[in-house]
Amino acid sequence: MLADRDPTPCPTCRLHGWLCLCAHAPRIATRASLLLVVHVHELGRTSNTARLLTLAVRDATLVGHGGRETPADLASYVPAGATPIVLFPGRGARTLTPELVAVLPSPLALIVPDGNWKQAARMVKRLPLLAGAVKVSLPSRAFQGSALRRNRSGHMSTYEAVTQALGVLEGETVAGPLLDFYRRATDRMLLVRGKLNFGDVYGGIDGRRSEDDHPSC
Repeated sequence: MLADRDPTPCPTCRLHGWLCLCAHAPRIATRASLLLVVHVHELGRTSNTARLLTLAVRDATLVGHGGRETPADLASYVPAGATPIVLFPGRGARTLTPELVAVLPSPLALIVPDGNWKQAARMVKRLPLLAGAVKVSLPSRAFQGSALRRNRSGHMSTYEAVTQALGVLEGETVAGPLLDFYRRATDRMLLVRGKLNFGDVYGGIDGRRSEDDHPSC
């Protein structure tokens, strides 16, 4: 490993120091507020993408759930007067479309339970704010940006799902930069794991040439 490739994780984006992408965060301002309720078992995972959303979306809030310090009242994180909608494709969820958005009282607060299916389902059932909110699911043909690297498993990360939802709520001017940032992040993760060549990293690596040797981290 070269001396300038610091493997110490950035405390914010969690990538190796030499791969830190905090400077590339778009800090998108959205009309809808964003609240991420993340199960504590997911918070420590390097693959968790909810933390990236707090970098990419201005004023996004992340709250841990399932630990001793879980807030008693999540409603305090929702702006006064906002209509909460929960992104969870369970029974009774309504497809998130511009037509649905048009009939919901604005402003909106997008709330996203982040965990495995059972954990997310429990949050939606047991947390009063989520239980009483409008449940929405993504449309079958949700917004897609050209920068998105498709997931071969067919599954969608929390970051991708939120970006798809914000694409419906606020359009390409919001979703496009978010997808661009996500592609930068995932390519750097793949690089560290040896699954992507240095020269193939989307956007390149700050101040480094594509012909550099692969990292041995």
